[in-house]
Amino acid sequence: MAACRQVWLSNDSGILRKKEDEDELLVFGYSCKLFRDDEKAIFIDQGKHLIPWMGDESLKIDRYDGRGALYDLKQYEAQPGGHDANRWVGLSDAERRVEQLCDEERYRALYHNEEEEALYQEEELKRLHKALGSKSYGEVAFNYDEDQGSGKHVEKVGGEPAEEEVEGGDEPFIAPPELDIPINMTLPDSVKLNAIIEKTALFISQQGAQMEILLKMKQANNPQFQFLSFDSPLHPYYRHLLMAIKTGRYRPKTQEQDKEGDQDDGNDDHYLHPSLAPGSSRVELVGYPPGTFFASKL
Repeated sequence: MAACRQVWLSNDSGILRKKEDEDELLVFGYSCKLFRDDEKAIFIDQGKHLIPWMGDESLKIDRYDGRGALYDLKQYEAQPGGHDANRWVGLSDAERRVEQLCDEERYRALYHNEEEEALYQEEELKRLHKALGSKSYGEVAFNYDEDQGSGKHVEKVGGEPAEEEVEGGDEPFIAPPELDIPINMTLPDSVKLNAIIEKTALFISQQGAQMEILLKMKQANNPQFQFLSFDSPLHPYYRHLLMAIKTGRYRPKTQEQDKEGDQDDGNDDHYLHPSLAPGSSRVELVGYPPGTFFASKL
């Protein structure tokens, strides 16, 4: 009998098997009528419903404003040295400087767009890698300005050759006299390694110390940038080169300047009259009669 009763309860469809309803959100409202009162609207727009606070005609508030309960503001006025003047008491000049640097970092987002700065730093790092001669095969594009026969002159985006190597990269490096290298300072072994250090120092001198920290983090596992670490033997040379560039005692000579010098020397020896130069493959713009629609677009 008990078993039959259990079967009957399990097969029962009704309140015994109905789950409790979950709480639902109910929103209701009442209709209302709005009456247009132009005179009252003008009265409010002109601010005639406001009253002066503590007899001050320059500061008017609504009669329901909480400032109407304030009659003395001395306890709420800022201190002569600022709201945090007490924390500067007893601090030395060095400690004050540290506190100021901390405040700059705390409130940096209020005055600087950090996302925009991050994008700018990424672009500058890409330019640095490009200047160091990193081969970016994904950034190769055609230059159609000059067509030599059936072949195309391939260049990187930015006007650099597709493959750029430091001239004399395997040659031993000899420091220029204007660097005034101190005694017993470790120097780069090759011209190529010195070019990397030199371009990095020039880049950091233009971008600041914050970029050096970012570059050190991103290139922590790159052996070519080990000179950024304090325990590297080449770090003193890098700091010396960076200071020389900042003070103007040393000005790095870029490869572009070397190429321009070589081109100038070559042009002096092999002068070619413009009339004998090969014809340009650039398409000249077709002239249109003045006053026409296409002439106004040129």
